[in-house]
Amino acid sequence: MNKKTSKHPGLTLIKSLTAVIAVLSLAQTDLAAAAKVTKGEQEFEWGNMSKLKKGTRTFTNPTPIVINDECADPDKPECAALLDKYSAENAPAVQVTSATPYASVIEVPESAFPKDAKITDVNVVIKDIHHDYLNDVDMLLVAPDGRWVMLASNVSAAGATPEGGVSGIKAEGLNWAFDDSASLPLPRSVRDDGRLSGRDTNPLYNVIYDEWVGVWTDTALRTFKPTDYDNNPDSDHFPNGIVGSTTAFNTATNSVPLTTSTVLGTVVADDPTTFKKLLNGPTLSSLNGMSPTGQWRLIVVDDFYWFGGEIKGGWSLEITAQK
Repeated sequence: MNKKTSKHPGLTLIKSLTAVIAVLSLAQTDLAAAAKVTKGEQEFEWGNMSKLKKGTRTFTNPTPIVINDECADPDKPECAALLDKYSAENAPAVQVTSATPYASVIEVPESAFPKDAKITDVNVVIKDIHHDYLNDVDMLLVAPDGRWVMLASNVSAAGATPEGGVSGIKAEGLNWAFDDSASLPLPRSVRDDGRLSGRDTNPLYNVIYDEWVGVWTDTALRTFKPTDYDNNPDSDHFPNGIVGSTTAFNTATNSVPLTTSTVLGTVVADDPTTFKKLLNGPTLSSLNGMSPTGQWRLIVVDDFYWFGGEIKGGWSLEITAQK
């Protein structure tokens, strides 16, 4: 036995324990530092393991989006005069007015997903929509690589009252989620009862789509497929070169099929197999396979000269991406 260690065995034990504690403390500090670095680089992995397993993250821009118009109040003389301006022979194209901000941006950082992850699913939520004539509003999602999906265009319907006024949907606090897995797109109708016809003599009067009941008045979050009811060819445009390389979006005179128009199949009242058949329409799955990182943009315009509104709650983007 070593005499130096046997002289004070209790002291030797204390020194040994102290050394062990010091080593453990240092190791704990190193692990904490490592965890802090890792958390900074892969925040979603450490912060929410359920999201790590699914490979899904949600990103939000809560900034309100003001939907501007050339002259919002048709009761004002200067606004009423626009009817003659745009109805005259050789009238100019109706001005498309961009929202503020134009565009609304969500930046997805590289640290959000594992390296080389690719998109397998994208969903979009638009929060607290207000507008005095919803049919005028176009919403376009543009991905970081320049691909785009029309989320909503010419939904509801435009019409006129017997007195010559306009008839349409006034949105007050609507909340929409756009998801390819939804049963239906938004309707091309002002009806709020889900009926496919407003005439009780029409057999389609008794065909009711539950997904469309309360569609224009229910402020709970409702989920729909992306919807574009513009005619073919599609004449939507977004001013000031906002979309980028696609010049067809940027002038009112171009008329090319920019997005896939929504088309529902013919419904036979006594044949349920014909119900809720979507034949065509824009899809968010067209973005699958691309990298999720970079700048995502929600571009909103108003394509008529009256009425205005606001998306008061901004928007969010849910992305699933995996290696």
